Amino acid sequence: MEKKDDKIMKIIYSCYGGAHSSIVASAIHLGYLPTTRIPTKEEILNVPYYDQSPKESRGVPIYIGTDEKLREIYALGMGPYRNEYTKIAYNFSFQIGKDKKKDIQIINVVPLLSFSTKVGGFLSRRLGFIKMGRPITVRGIQKRYDFFIDLVKDVKERC
Repeated sequence: MEKKDDKIMKIIYSCYGGAHSSIVASAIHLGYLPTTRIPTKEEILNVPYYDQSPKESRGVPIYIGTDEKLREIYALGMGPYRNEYTKIAYNFSFQIGKDKKKDIQIINVVPLLSFSTKVGGFLSRRLGFIKMGRPITVRGIQKRYDFFIDLVKDVKERC
């Protein structure tokens, strides 16, 4: 991953596996997905990195893009170590002389997940049944999409 300017705010949307909800929230933030309607299955599947995160990439932020205010947007799968990874990130930010709540924001997207997205993600990413699991994840995202829009709007206003 290329080194980014340390003075730029980083917004990290985080979820369990880094393949679905954090990717969708990042895509909404950057305008890759609409904020005025529920996206089609094809629109969701065409989002870069959607349903593609291997288990080994948990804990590694994926740079998704830079928004209109030049904030860097990342997606991150934290697995079962959400509290530990969050604490490490904020403490590291503080140790290098940054205001940990001002320069980096870690946004938990897990509460937005529907049961179907969890099941579909397990089938697709954990068991490798991509043809079966991927469409289930999309339906789950679509079912809760308005919550994703609200979260991203709130993040953009706060940051």
